Amino acid sequence: MDLHGKVALVTGSHRGLGRAIADALIAAGAQVAAHQHTGGDFAADLAAPDAPTALVARVLDRFGRLDYLVNNAAYTPLVPEHPAGNWDAVPGFDLDRFDRTLAVNLRAPLQLALAAAQSPSLAAIVNVGSGSAERGDGSSAEFVLSKGAIPTLTQYLARRLAPRVRVNCFLPGLFATEEIAARGPSFAPRRQTIIDRTPMRRLGSPAEAAETILFLLAGNAFITGQSLMLDGGWHL
Repeated sequence: MDLHGKVALVTGSHRGLGRAIADALIAAGAQVAAHQHTGGDFAADLAAPDAPTALVARVLDRFGRLDYLVNNAAYTPLVPEHPAGNWDAVPGFDLDRFDRTLAVNLRAPLQLALAAAQSPSLAAIVNVGSGSAERGDGSSAEFVLSKGAIPTLTQYLARRLAPRVRVNCFLPGLFATEEIAARGPSFAPRRQTIIDRTPMRRLGSPAEAAETILFLLAGNAFITGQSLMLDGGWHL
């Protein structure tokens, strides 16, 4: 895939899947605006109301165009896990945590997409959701709600921005990223449980995720409004 002359904005690209996606785009010849929360030329706190629009404006000012947008950034609040049905152990509702999670995971992708669509060269958007959220599973209620809405957001944008811009959704399972490794021995039983129930009997690699994102961005010009799950069959 030759993406020379193209410009892509990848949010949340400091590490993990975002970093792998940015690296794959660069390897294909694209110029990449690599967003991260703090530090770097394209730093922005996407929870801030005006930050997504300002970020796109910065990209356009720097490169003069924007061809691809990957909405990968996510806020994942960690709250105590509890057994299903054990209401005594359910963490209390935290309004600030709820608002920040939905701002980063749902509002920002919409703002970024609408701002990016102002670039005449924009061709495709990929929104990153969550395979686990599709099953009502995740680190918190707000994470599940925000990521579970991404396929619907994708369909809305695919209708609104067609035929010039294609919009698709990527639903990852568990991948072997730095974040997963950093969870340490306490996460090992959960990790093994996921592997055991995954038909492919392993975690995905960041490179496999990046390959799929590139296909959705530029591999086929007739795919739009779709959600593609990449989880080794874990959802089956």
